[in-house]
Amino acid sequence: MSSAAETGASNPLWLTLWIIGGFVIVFPVLWCLIVWFLSHLGGWQRLARSYAAGSRPVTGERRSGVWGMVGWVSYRFVLTLHFTAEGFFIEVMPLFRIGHPRLFIPWTAISARSSSRLLWFRTETLKVGRPLIGSITLPAKVAAGPMASQARP
Repeated sequence: MSSAAETGASNPLWLTLWIIGGFVIVFPVLWCLIVWFLSHLGGWQRLARSYAAGSRPVTGERRSGVWGMVGWVSYRFVLTLHFTAEGFFIEVMPLFRIGHPRLFIPWTAISARSSSRLLWFRTETLKVGRPLIGSITLPAKVAAGPMASQARP
């Protein structure tokens, strides 16, 4: 009888350890899969095929914590942009980097640009590529950055 009571008392500890261990393993794997899946769904991967920054040094005026969209996937305040005379770099925070290589979009790759309103703020949508590869939507005040006037097709 005492051995059954001891076994029953130890099961909740093992169950708790299994749950914690499972979470520690399953959550990061699930997170990586979701972030990778979103990079394909929204078009970041299509843009990366033509515009991956690779080892190009990041320069220019930096804007971090920017809200934006690539395709229809929203990146809420996790984007960092660097504007240069030749174009702009765009990347996500390290926590979201799986499947999201840093991009460099030259101003010459912007094939169209349109303004719109999203809820209470103005946005600019940049169509990238000729033929169209993808779109990037940014707040108008960010897209109208110091070099953004060069992006007019």
